Amino acid sequence: MPDDPEDDVAVLNLRSVVGIVVSFIVAAVALFALPTIQGQGAGFDTAFWIVSGIELVTALAIVYFVLNLHDEPV
Repeated sequence: MPDDPEDDVAVLNLRSVVGIVVSFIVAAVALFALPTIQGQGAGFDTAFWIVSGIELVTALAIVYFVLNLHDEPV
């Protein structure tokens, strides 16, 4: 039976939820950072690759946190 009280239910990992939210916010802010970085004196290519690196790191972080979203019950 699917509603058996003896079935173990996975517990939501709050650290992963916070990590997903923080990574998403950093990625969203980085989308608009290109003009700011260029305003600091960096060329377009340099600013583009800095933003691309930030976006890659945040995407990998979100994947990691999603894969660890649920803890196995003890």
